[in-house]
Amino acid sequence: MKQVFKHLLIVLQHQADEQQVLTRAISLAKQHHSKLTLFCSWYKDRQQPGIAEQAEQYRQQLLQQIGQADIAVTGAHITIDWQQPAQCAIAQLLQQHDISLIIKQQQPKRSILSWLVPDVEHYLISSCNLPVWLVKQGTATSELSILACLDVDGSELQQHKLNDAILSIGEQLVQQDSKQLHVLNCYQADDYSMSLPYDSNHGFAPLPDIQQQHSDKLSPYLAEHQLRAETVHLSEGLPDDEIPKAVQNYQCQLAIIGNSHPDNFSSVLFGDTAHYLSRHTPCDVLVVKPQHN
Repeated sequence: MKQVFKHLLIVLQHQADEQQVLTRAISLAKQHHSKLTLFCSWYKDRQQPGIAEQAEQYRQQLLQQIGQADIAVTGAHITIDWQQPAQCAIAQLLQQHDISLIIKQQQPKRSILSWLVPDVEHYLISSCNLPVWLVKQGTATSELSILACLDVDGSELQQHKLNDAILSIGEQLVQQDSKQLHVLNCYQADDYSMSLPYDSNHGFAPLPDIQQQHSDKLSPYLAEHQLRAETVHLSEGLPDDEIPKAVQNYQCQLAIIGNSHPDNFSSVLFGDTAHYLSRHTPCDVLVVKPQHN
C-alpha cells in the first residue's frame, strides 16, 4: 500500500475540544514528515451573517496553531466549507488531493436519530476507502503502544492484503516511537457436535483444533513481518469483546482494525464490527479498508 502517513486530512468540527485531534495529527506529521490538509464543515451554520469573515478568522487561528507547533509543513491547506454537506465536501477534497490518511475526533452519539441517519463518521468508516484514525478524548497523544487486529479466517487474497496493511501501519508507528507492536487474532471454538463427519469404519472424526489452525495461519505473518511470538496473541471469543479487553490488558493507546464489509443500510441500523469497535474500544481506533487495485 502507499505511504499511509504521506498526506493527512484532519477533519475538524470547530468545537472547543478539537485540540486533541490537532495535537495527534501534528505529532504524526512531525514524525513522518507529512503534508497536512485541514477541513471543517460549517454547512449547518451557512445562514449565519458574516460567515465568510468568521471562517477567515478561524483559518488564521489554525495557521497560528500549526506555526506554533514548529512543524516543517510546506503550505498546509485549509478548507472551510459551508456550501455543501460535509460528506460531499470531503469526497471532493479526496478527488482533488492525494490524501493518504484521514484523522477525526470521534463524537458521541447524542440522540436516537443520530444512530439512524448516516453521519460523517459512518461515511468515513464504511464508504471512504482510505484509512481513518478516530481520536478519543482523554487518550494519550504520545508513546503509543499498538494493537494490530488480524482476521485469518478464510484464505481470500484481499483479506491477506488487509492484514498485511494493518501490520505495515503498526510497524511504521512503532518504529518511530520504539514501542511494542502487539498482534491479536480472535477465533471461535465452534460446537461441532451436531455435524461431526462419521465414517462406518473409523467412527466420528475428532474435533478440529481451531486454535492450532489459527496459529498455523498466523505463522506466515510472523515470518514476513519478523514478529516476536510473545507479542502475538490468540484469543477465543468475538472481536467485539476481545479487542477492547486486549487494549486494556496490553495497555495500548491505538487499535488498528480492518473493515472489509461493503457499505450497506443494515450497517446503519444494526452496526458492524468496525462501527462497534470504533465506539467501544477504550483508545484511538484506526480503521483500514481493502485496497482495490
